[in-house]
Amino acid sequence: MVFKVALATAIRAGLELAAPFRRAASSALILALVLFGGATERAEAIPAFARQTGQTCSTCHTAFLQLTPFGRRFKLNGYISRGGGLYGTSGSENALIPATDATPFPLSFMWQATFTHLNRGLNEPAESPYAVPSPNGGFTGQNNFTDLAQQMSIYYGGQIYGNLGAFIQLSYSNDYARVFGLDNSDVRYTGQFNVWGADVLWGLTANNRPTMQDVWNTTPVWSYPFLTSAFGPSPAAATMIESFSPAQTVGAGAYVFVNNTYYAEVSAYGAVTPKVQTILGESPPSIGVTIDGAAPYYRIAAEPVWGEHSLMIGTYGMLANVIPNRTFGFGTDKVFDAGFDSQYQWISDFHAVTLRANYIFERQILDASSNPNITGGPYAANPTNYLRSLNLSAEYVYNHMYAFELAYFQYTGSPDAITYSNNLNFSPNSNGWIFDVSYLPFSRGGPSLWPWLNTRVGATYTLFTKFDGGTTNIDGLGRNANNNNTLMLYAWTMW
Repeated sequence: MVFKVALATAIRAGLELAAPFRRAASSALILALVLFGGATERAEAIPAFARQTGQTCSTCHTAFLQLTPFGRRFKLNGYISRGGGLYGTSGSENALIPATDATPFPLSFMWQATFTHLNRGLNEPAESPYAVPSPNGGFTGQNNFTDLAQQMSIYYGGQIYGNLGAFIQLSYSNDYARVFGLDNSDVRYTGQFNVWGADVLWGLTANNRPTMQDVWNTTPVWSYPFLTSAFGPSPAAATMIESFSPAQTVGAGAYVFVNNTYYAEVSAYGAVTPKVQTILGESPPSIGVTIDGAAPYYRIAAEPVWGEHSLMIGTYGMLANVIPNRTFGFGTDKVFDAGFDSQYQWISDFHAVTLRANYIFERQILDASSNPNITGGPYAANPTNYLRSLNLSAEYVYNHMYAFELAYFQYTGSPDAITYSNNLNFSPNSNGWIFDVSYLPFSRGGPSLWPWLNTRVGATYTLFTKFDGGTTNIDGLGRNANNNNTLMLYAWTMW
């Protein structure tokens, strides 16, 4: 089993902090089990939110998907804000239309088209991870892949009734396989009160991926890169919390946001059965990391905002008992992920700078995976493994129209002759850089015929300096790390 990997501490503090909300969170978990069980590419910048608030996309986003302070508070308030007040619209200077009490059209649509060029084609023997898979969905090329519908999505977004709001995504993915199903989804109920002079925004969330509910673009679900090619090779290693698909888990929790600065949350996640995953569009179902029981998740962050500047410093984590490959009867692995993140923003009328940092440490106690008697295994050679994930990125946006991104990523961890048998070094170590340039013509409002149209057209280049443990001959068949370098051209439209 490939755990994709990290530390263990602040769970206790998070659980104690959220004690008053545990009963409410368990009620929300029941709601989550009813609603959620996906296909996956991220998109939180949906036009339905612009119609509800009367604001342009640039109010909530520097360049979608990157949120502004107002965009984060709109999400924290449960997607229900319409105008006025601390958690309402931010003013009229970017307004498309006045926000009204009328119910806006709640559906939005997304279309992504991509062209992918690989530095070296997928031309190795069928048993190699660098061969075009079978079935291939009609994409038989080796170096160049044109996909006019890499993903298409339908969204329900905004206020449902009163203090209840939602972000629900259904997606069709078109690559080596064609899948339609539930994607990233989050349902919230929120309220506000004042205690001892402190303003408190509280909320309940039911969602289908750990960090789906997070409002900062540092944690896994909403982190950069916002769009990746379905055909570009990616490293074998990733931490557990980075690896869940939308149909693999279901969770619920409660949070508070105090004095527009301090955030604390506790949630719990459970596994979705293979049958339900298939119904929800995950085919074949994801069974590599199956949570046994409930896995607690915590999140603590502080984000002061002053003038044009904001700075967030936070931590988050998850502790799970895992049944490897749903192989019952051999105990569980114990996996703990501890994340530490920070984000700085400077946003003026014409310039927006965002700096992001995220580090995850994972500790894996592999009692089940390393058991030599486990059916189909063992899945790991070591009884304990560690994995570390680092993601640093910077974004500059000029006049809400021209965006430039630079990112560095790195995985390091314990060598394991079984977990990482796909490479000669039995290593999870990979690192590289990502460069992106894009044009967003409608961030301040689309054409008069449909003012909520938004489009991002750009190019991304991913450069690997190390891939799956090596720089040269990483698989024993002569493939080098830089052979996996990927150029992607994309058009990303929402309406």
